[in-house]
Formats: sequence, structure tokens, C-alpha cells
Amino acid sequence: MVTGHGNIKSYLFKYKIKDSPICSCKRGEQTIDHILYECELVEQERGRLKAAVLLSENWPVSKDIFINKYSKEFKKFMNSLSFDKL
Repeated sequence: MVTGHGNIKSYLFKYKIKDSPICSCKRGEQTIDHILYECELVEQERGRLKAAVLLSENWPVSKDIFINKYSKEFKKFMNSLSFDKL
């Protein structure tokens, strides 16, 4: 997911699997950055991830830091998302 591959609309649109790359929140293309940092549809899930990060880092952190330092929390965040609803 961090690489931009996966069940996100911008990736699926690129391969003509989806008709549009726009997120269901209507605030931009559904990219991993949009989901991690902006999408209002996952505010609650992001809040848990953000709380874990804020114990020792400033928010936002880079995707590299998510992978290297917060992989467990990042995985929980990603697994908590319902991409069918996004």
C-alpha cells in the first residue's frame, strides 16, 4: 500500500478498473497520501494511528517512518479501512 499499489482508486483508475480516481470524500484523488493524511472518511482510524505516532514524533511523519518505526500501527490502520466504502 505504501508504494501506491493496492485497492486504492488512483491505482485502479490507472489500469481502467475504476472510472475515476476521486475519493468518495470528494476532496481529491484517492492516493495513499490522501488516505493517510487528509481523507475525512477515515478520521477515526487515522486518529488512532496519529495518537501512536504522537507519543514520540511530530505529525505528520513520512511513509518511510511509518514502515520503519510504526509498522504495527500502520498495519492496524490499513486493516481497519473498508476500501469498498472508500
